[in-house]
Amino acid sequence: MEVDSKRCRLSGRPAVDTPRLLLIGPYDPNCGEFTFLAPPLGVWRLQGFLASRGVHVDVFDPNLRPQNIRSDFDKILRGSRWDVIGVSTTGMTLQFDLGLAHAARLACPDAVIVAGGMEATFDSKLMFNTGPFDMVVSGEGEHPLLELCNRLKQGGSLEGISGTKVIRNDGELQTFNGNAMNAEQLTEAIYAIPYERMPYEDYWHRLESAYGVSSLPYKAQREATLAEIRSVRLITLNYCPMGCTFCSSTNFLHNAQGSIAGIARLSAADCLTMIEKIVAAHPTVRTIIFQDDIFVFNKDKRVMPLCESIIAAKKNGTLPAHLQFISTNRIDAMTSERLRVMRDAGFRVLGFGIENFSRNVLEEFNKKQIYRHIEPVLTEALSLGITPFLDLILTSPRSRLPDLAETVRQAYRWIIAGCEIGIYPYVIPFSGAVMSDDPELKKQTIYEKKQIPGTAVTWSQAVKILPLDLVTRDTILTIEKNFRREIEGNGQKHLPSRTRSLLWIRHAIPVLRALGEFMPDESSVALQIPGKAATAPTESCAAL
Repeated sequence: MEVDSKRCRLSGRPAVDTPRLLLIGPYDPNCGEFTFLAPPLGVWRLQGFLASRGVHVDVFDPNLRPQNIRSDFDKILRGSRWDVIGVSTTGMTLQFDLGLAHAARLACPDAVIVAGGMEATFDSKLMFNTGPFDMVVSGEGEHPLLELCNRLKQGGSLEGISGTKVIRNDGELQTFNGNAMNAEQLTEAIYAIPYERMPYEDYWHRLESAYGVSSLPYKAQREATLAEIRSVRLITLNYCPMGCTFCSSTNFLHNAQGSIAGIARLSAADCLTMIEKIVAAHPTVRTIIFQDDIFVFNKDKRVMPLCESIIAAKKNGTLPAHLQFISTNRIDAMTSERLRVMRDAGFRVLGFGIENFSRNVLEEFNKKQIYRHIEPVLTEALSLGITPFLDLILTSPRSRLPDLAETVRQAYRWIIAGCEIGIYPYVIPFSGAVMSDDPELKKQTIYEKKQIPGTAVTWSQAVKILPLDLVTRDTILTIEKNFRREIEGNGQKHLPSRTRSLLWIRHAIPVLRALGEFMPDESSVALQIPGKAATAPTESCAAL
C-alpha cells in the first residue's frame, strides 16, 4: 500500500506553475553534539542555487530555535503549500531527521518528500524502510532538485531523474546515477550561496550568551572568544580523495555517480571573491572556516596565490586586517613556505587529521604516509604561532594496547605544547566507509536500537567498531565509561575540545598504568583542566 502511495505521488502529477520547495537541515536536539552550531551550509547552498534558477525555496533550520522547534515546524508546514520537502540526513542525527520527515508527511500528505545527504546516499534502502520518502537524492542535490522542479512544471512522471533513487512497483530499489558537478558547476553553486540570508548572528548571540562574553574581565579574553564564536563557514572542494578507511567522504560522489568522480574546487580568485562576499554579508565576522576535508594538497597550486591575495586585500582595506582563517589540511602537504605565508595571511588554526600516533594504526587507516611528517610540522607550526588542531581516534579495529598508550601519551604531550585536540575513543561506522562495509569487522561492531520520535518505527544502527583485541577493547570501554560518568555527573554535556580531551586523557592514564603502560603523572593532567568549563561549544571547535 505504501509503495502504491509513493508511486502515485511520483507519476501522473498535474503541472504546477511555481513549485514550492521546503529544505530541512539535519536536526541535532543536543545543540551542537553532532552538528555545527551554525546555519546548515549544504542546505543553504541548495536554496541559493535553486532560487537563482527561479524556484521558490524556503529553509527550515531545526537547530536555530530548539526550544520552539515543534511550533515553528508546524507553522511553516501548514502555512504554505509545499510541492517538495527535502530532508537532509546524517548518520549521527538520523533518528531525529526521520522524525521531522514523518511530521512533514502528516502535515503535507500530497508533497513529494525527498531524502538527501550522506546517510541517504549510502543507505537508501533504510530511508525507504523507515521514512515516508518518495525519492532519495544521491550526492549533490542541485541538479536533481532542479530537474524535479522542471518536471513539476511540466506535469507527468517524476521518475528517472539522474542522481535519484526510487522504489519500483516490485518493491526493489531503482537507481538513476548522475554525474558530479564539474569545477564550473561547483563554482556556480557556491557563488549562489545566500550568505546575506543566513542567520549567523542569531547563532553568535546564543554562543556569546552561553559563554558570558560581555562579563569576561579582560579585553583580550573577550576578543579571543569572539574570534572563536563569530565564524562563518565556506566549502571550496567537492570531496576528499584521500580514501581513509574509517571515512565515507571519498566515496560520497563515487557512489552517486556510479564511477570515480573528478575533483573540483574553487580557484584562488574565486575563494577571495567568496571571502569578500561573506564579509559584506556579515561585517562583524572574525573568522572564516574553510570547511573542506582537505584545504591544502601536496601538489597545491592554489594556497600560495590565495594567501598572497588575502595579504594584499588586507593591506588595501578590501578585507579587515583582523580577519582570521581556519582550515583542515594534509600534514604531509605543509612546507615551511606554506606555513609562513598562511600565518601571514591570518590562518590561526590549522586542522590536521592525525587520527593516531601509532604507525600501525595509521597504516590501518590508510594514512601511513603522514607518520614522518607529524613531529616536524607540528613543531614548526607552533613555533610560528599557529595552533594545530588534531583529530584523534584512540583505537582502531586492529589496534593493541601499546598503540592506545602511545596515542594517549602523545596527545598529552602535544596539548601541553600548545595544540588543540579532539578525541574519539573508537571508530564510528559511518555508512559508506571501507571499515563499515568490511565483513571481517562485523563481529566487533556494536549496534543500538533506534526509534524515530513520535512513531513506533525502529531499526538497528551500527554505532561503534571496537578493537578485536579483548584487552584493548575492555580498556577503551572502561576509559569511556569513566569519562562519561564524570561528564554526566557534572551535567556538562558540551565542553571545549581542550577540556574534553584532557578529561579523556585523565581517565585513560590510571587504567593504562594499571596494565603496565608508562603514563604521565595524572595530577599534572588534572592541573591543566579548568575548574569550571564553559558548557557550549564554539563553532570553530565544532568545525574541526
